[in-house]
Amino acid sequence: MTVARTYFFNRMADNELAGLCGAKDDFFLENIDDLESAVARIRAMLKQAGMRSEVEHAPLNAAPGIGDLLSAVAPAVGLIWASVRALESTGRPRADATLRLTSNSSLSVVFSRAPRPPTAQ
Repeated sequence: MTVARTYFFNRMADNELAGLCGAKDDFFLENIDDLESAVARIRAMLKQAGMRSEVEHAPLNAAPGIGDLLSAVAPAVGLIWASVRALESTGRPRADATLRLTSNSSLSVVFSRAPRPPTAQ
C-alpha cells in the first residue's frame, strides 16, 4: 500500500497541480482557501486528460445528539445504505479519479487502479 503525499495548495503553481494529476499517483492537498474552485480546477484538468472524476463528501463528525440514542438501529440502516449504494454504482461507469473532500480546507485525490490482466497458468 502506498502512502499519498501531502501538498500545500496555497503554494502550488498550475503546472505543479497538472503534473500531479498527470502522474496518476494519489495525493492529498491542504490549505485550500476556496474548496469549490479548487475542485473545479482539478476536475477540469482530469477531464482534459480524458479521465472521469467524482466528488465524495466525507462526513464530518457532528456533536452528539439524538442520533446517538438510536445507535441500536445503525446496523440495519448501514445495510440498507450499502445496498442502495451498490445498486447506484452498477448503473454508472467507474470514475478514474475520486476527489474526497475531507474538511473545509483539504481534499484527497485517489486514482483507480487499472485491473490487472489475467495471468496464464
